[in-house]
Amino acid sequence: METRVNLWKPEYQLDIEVIDDQHRGFFDLCMKSDMLCEAAQTRPVQLQDLVHLIYAMRAYAFKHFHAEETLLLKYGYPRIYPHIRQHDVFLGKLQEFTAKLNDLLAASPSTGQEAFLDSAKGINDYLADWWGRHILSMDLDYASFIREHKGAKA
Repeated sequence: METRVNLWKPEYQLDIEVIDDQHRGFFDLCMKSDMLCEAAQTRPVQLQDLVHLIYAMRAYAFKHFHAEETLLLKYGYPRIYPHIRQHDVFLGKLQEFTAKLNDLLAASPSTGQEAFLDSAKGINDYLADWWGRHILSMDLDYASFIREHKGAKA
């Protein structure tokens, strides 16, 4: 069993403190959820705890995307609309995931635990991978733009 200590990687650092802090917070939620899924392989866990973590990820994403998009507007980032579109795609996928989890729980709360945990693990993997790819591509691009234009907007 592989235990993840931290999902945050130094290459995710944008040098925009509020955004970096939020990114770290999201990876912390992913790690907690992943650890709960791992624990469930060897001992009983409360599925509601996992549901709450997944919903916390959704709420955190809304909060983060609002902060990030506000920053992009402030600095007049020229590729803001494709960036926002990626956020919307992510939120849509997260809605699909939460609907699937709700369906699994509603269909069979006790016997559906294995399917639920498999689904939750898949969600965790998707979320951590999406955030990593998004930060390393789109977020690094806007961070570079903001650093270049910060003096003009300060």
